[in-house]
Formats: sequence, structure tokens, C-alpha cells
Amino acid sequence: MRENDFLDWIQRHSSAHPSVPLHIGDDMAAVTLPASATPPTATALLKIDQSLDTIHFDLRQHSAAQAATKAVNRCLSDCAAMACLPAALLISVALPQKNGAPHDNAGLSSGGDETFAQELFLAAQAAAAKFDCPLVGGDTATWPHPLAITVAALGKTPTIGGVARYVTRSDAKPGDTLFVSGQLGGSILGRHLTFTPRIHLAQKILAALGEHLHAMMDLSDGLAQDLPRLCKASNVGAQVLAQNLPIHPDAWTLAEKDHLPAGLHALADGEDYELLFAVDSDHVDKLIHLDDVPLTAIGLITEQKTLHLLDKSHTSHPWPNLGWEHGAT
Repeated sequence: MRENDFLDWIQRHSSAHPSVPLHIGDDMAAVTLPASATPPTATALLKIDQSLDTIHFDLRQHSAAQAATKAVNRCLSDCAAMACLPAALLISVALPQKNGAPHDNAGLSSGGDETFAQELFLAAQAAAAKFDCPLVGGDTATWPHPLAITVAALGKTPTIGGVARYVTRSDAKPGDTLFVSGQLGGSILGRHLTFTPRIHLAQKILAALGEHLHAMMDLSDGLAQDLPRLCKASNVGAQVLAQNLPIHPDAWTLAEKDHLPAGLHALADGEDYELLFAVDSDHVDKLIHLDDVPLTAIGLITEQKTLHLLDKSHTSHPWPNLGWEHGAT
């Protein structure tokens, strides 16, 4: 079963609950806290994410610190996607046994298992501390398989105009302008390990736009894979101008090596961890000079529920079926 098919199945078979206003299918879930909480309408945002050796990092060439940092930052990037602030993290690790099969000694530092585990913890704690987010607990185990790191985040919603607000994927509207932050493509050259979760940027965007920020998500699986998810959640379509895609220099470097178009890398490589968001087109001027991170308008949300890639002459091409998906071949 492909990842998207499995996720669709889970959504169809998930039970509704009155305390869960936002269920499976977005970057985080939302849970309304009991009336005894203060304030009584407080909402907790929850997220869990796993990072696996040989899938998200490779301990034959990456350090324990790099693996732990990426695992934490992947989860924090989902906090940015919802424009929420991370309040606490829990981390569970399944550590590879030093002499276990099938991953004998791979990635274990010279000090052995204990040193390796300590390096993981310190790096995870440091990554979370950059956003004033405490690591409050978790679980450890060992097994004869590659390292697995699972990070769970508790998020708190910022207050805009006296109202606590988070941003979902599901409220993009026809006529909205689509934006991405940063540059896309080529992350495999190393940026997938060193990216900065756009938490601070997301807060600035939300503060500047308020209710005019209609939908947002982070780009983890590539624009080609993630934009259809936002459109499906919002029941809309989109047109993207290929010439407007902000292509990272790493994508051009890859293009020189594999002779694929750099624009294709920008669409499909994934692990950019930038923000993709839909804005009321009458309010895009509020984003000018907002941050040092460039924000690029790449297209429009459409009422027609299809996606199109437009070339320089505005000729429409089918949306590419590309990007990362677990289980896809």
C-alpha cells in the first residue's frame, strides 16, 4: 500500500470526537482541553514524527548529532506549518545494538553505545532549545536494527487579536496567492540535515496577515507532492508558474550532474522544509520586507479542482506526479 493510500484509509476509518476539532490529515492535530483548564477554551496541538536510519539520514556517513538534530527539526517544522509555538518535546529512540544484525556498528561513535546515545540526547536537546522548547521525557530501547528516532511535540497557539489561532491546510480559497519561503531543490547535498524550522517566520507571517493567511503547510516531500495535499484538504486546485519557482543553487548543482532540469529538482526533491501558504491576494503587500527569508509568489489557488504547471508562454501542463512518498515504487 502506498503512503497516500494508507493515509486516506486512516482518515476514512478515524472516529470523530467532540474534543478534537482538527483530526488526522494536517501537520498537527488539535485537541480542546477540558473546561477545568485555564483558559477553558485552550487548544493543544500535537504531533509525532519518526526519523529512520537509511531513510531520513545514513549513519554510515552522518553523525549521531546530525541524526538527532534532523529528527527534532522535522517535528518542529510541523509546528511552523501550523504557525504554533513548540511548548515541549518527547523523544523515543530505538538504539542499534552494537553487535546486532543487520547494521553492525554502523554509526556508533568510538565511545560505544553509551557515548552514541549521549550524543543523540545532547544534540536533540540543543536543537529544541533554539526555540525555547524543553525536552521533557521519552523512552529508550535497543534492538538489532537501524536507529529509529520518534519525536512528539506539544504546540501552543499564539493569540492574534485576543483569539488563539492556528493555521491549517484546509482553508485555501479560489483567488488566493500561493507563496513559498526560501528556495527549493537539492537538499540531498546536505541541506536536509542543516535546515532551520521556519517557526519564527511563520509567526511573523501570521502576525502580518491574521485571518488573511488562509492555509499553510511545510514542504517535506516536495512541492509536487505537497501542493496536491493542500489543495485536496481545501477542496481547490492551483496554477503554478514554473518560471516563478525559487530554485536553490543546490538544485542547479544536481542538474549539472544528472542532466535533469533544475526546476524538476525544485518540484520533486523534497526535504526543503520551507513553508507553502495561501494568502488573500488583496493583502499580499503585507508580506513585503517581512523577513530575511525570501517569500516568493508562485501561483494562484483556483476553484477548478485540478493542478497545472504553466510555462513561460502560460501553456498549461499536467501537474507532475513526483516527490517523495513512502511505499511508492
